[in-house]
Amino acid sequence: MQGRTSGAVLVALVIAVAAGAVGGVAGGVTVLLLDDDSATAPTDATATPVDTATEEPATPATATDLDAAIHRTLEAVVTVVADTPASRDASGRMSQQRSLGSGVVIDRAGYVITNFHVVSGASELSVVLSTGEERPARLIAHDAPYTDFAVLAIPNQGLRSLRLGDSDALRLGQPVVAVAGAGFTSGNSVKVGVVSGLDQSWVRNAVVLESLVQTDAAVNIGDSGGALINAEGELVGLLTTVVRETPTGLAVEGVSFSQSSNSLRPIIENIIALGVHPRPRLGIEYPFAHHIEVTPEMAAAEGLTHEAGALVTAVDPGSSAAAAGIQPGDHIVAVNEMPVDLATPFVNRLKALEPGQVAELTVLREGRQLVIPVTPRLE
Repeated sequence: MQGRTSGAVLVALVIAVAAGAVGGVAGGVTVLLLDDDSATAPTDATATPVDTATEEPATPATATDLDAAIHRTLEAVVTVVADTPASRDASGRMSQQRSLGSGVVIDRAGYVITNFHVVSGASELSVVLSTGEERPARLIAHDAPYTDFAVLAIPNQGLRSLRLGDSDALRLGQPVVAVAGAGFTSGNSVKVGVVSGLDQSWVRNAVVLESLVQTDAAVNIGDSGGALINAEGELVGLLTTVVRETPTGLAVEGVSFSQSSNSLRPIIENIIALGVHPRPRLGIEYPFAHHIEVTPEMAAAEGLTHEAGALVTAVDPGSSAAAAGIQPGDHIVAVNEMPVDLATPFVNRLKALEPGQVAELTVLREGRQLVIPVTPRLE
C-alpha cells in the first residue's frame, strides 16, 4: 500500500495490539515515528454517496456455493486505515498512530460499515480495497458507546457490496465464514467456523455488548469490522471482539463475537437516511471519558458508601447533564429507579430509555441522595 507520508524517513515502527483483560478488540495499532518533514496535510477524505446502486442479489445456497460466496465476499471486504494527528514527542520527533481494521461495503453507493474502535480518534481515514487500491473515507456517524459500530463513506466507483442477511435465522452448529481485511497477513483473510452461540452478551469497556453471534472462527489482529457470512454469502454479523480469558482469568480458545446483522439493520438504515441513529446523549455517557464504573474494590479504596454505580469524572459543557446540575464526583446509582451496577452498567441503562424519556438519575453527593431529572438530547 502506498503510504500518505511517502518520502518520509521512517525512524521506528512499533506494533501494539490493544486487548482488554478479558476480551480484546481484534484490531492493531501502529505507531509511526517520523522526521520533522514527514507530516503532510490530511487528504480531503470526503465522499458523496449516491443512492443509485442495488445490493448484490442473493443466490440460493447449495453444498457447492460456499466457495463462490467467499470469493464474492472478498471483493466487498476492505482494510480500514485510521491515522491520528501527527504530534511532536519529548525528543522533538514527529509521531503518528495508525490503526488498521476491517470494513464491509454494504451498498455500492459507497457505504462501509466497521467497528467504532477502529476509527475512534482518527483525523484521517482511508480504505484499501481487495484490489490494493486506496480510497479516502469519511465518517458518516457512529453509535458509540451504545454499540461498537460506525458507518463510513467512500467514492463509489466499481464497488462490490454485501447484502444483510437474517441473523435470526442462524442455527447452532451452522457453518459461517469470517472474512477480514489485511491485519498481520497480506491481503484479505478467510476463516471458517460454526455458530457457537446466539443472542449472546459480553462486557467490554464498561458496556454490555448485546445481540452477539458467537463463533469459533479464528478472529485475529486487524479483523475487527470484518464480515461474518452464511453459506449464501449474506452478511449475518460484523466481527467485533475476541475472547482470550474468562472473567476469572482462565484461558479461552475459539470464542469470538460479532454484532448480529439484525441488531445493526435499524442503525444502518437511520444513519444512511438521517445521518444519525438517535440515542440519548446526556454529556456523561462515555465510559472512561465521562464516568467510571464503581467496583467494590474501588468503593473501598475511595471511601464510597455504595459498591456499584457510575462515578462522574467529567461533564460536557453545554450538555443536558450540565444544565441539570450534574457535577464531577457525583455517584450515579440508579436511572429511573433501576440500579446501575456491573451487570447493567450506566450506558445500558441509558440505552433502554425511550426516545424523549427523561432520565431520573439517583445521585449520591457529599453524603446526600438526590434525584436529578435529565432530559437527554437525541443525536
